[in-house]
Amino acid sequence: MPYLANSRLGEGVTPEQLTEFIDNNSISSSAWELVRDRVVTDYAFKVGETPGVVMFLDVESQQAASDIVNGLPAVLEGLITFDLDPLGTVMHL
Repeated sequence: MPYLANSRLGEGVTPEQLTEFIDNNSISSSAWELVRDRVVTDYAFKVGETPGVVMFLDVESQQAASDIVNGLPAVLEGLITFDLDPLGTVMHL
């Protein structure tokens, strides 16, 4: 089932702190593995006043989606959290 994972800043985290983390850290090998395995089907970095990331996940359940995003380094550092929204059929244009 597809899910949209939309990040937001962790409590008390400034946009500058997240931007610094992103600038100083490459995408983790575990994150690349999710892309290679097509668990993360698409992702994009947010631009504008509040940095972050959005991802489309193809997983079995909301718990699986939660486990994936909660294991990401920026989440483990407390810099971001994710809102998860289940999606219907994703249409590719």
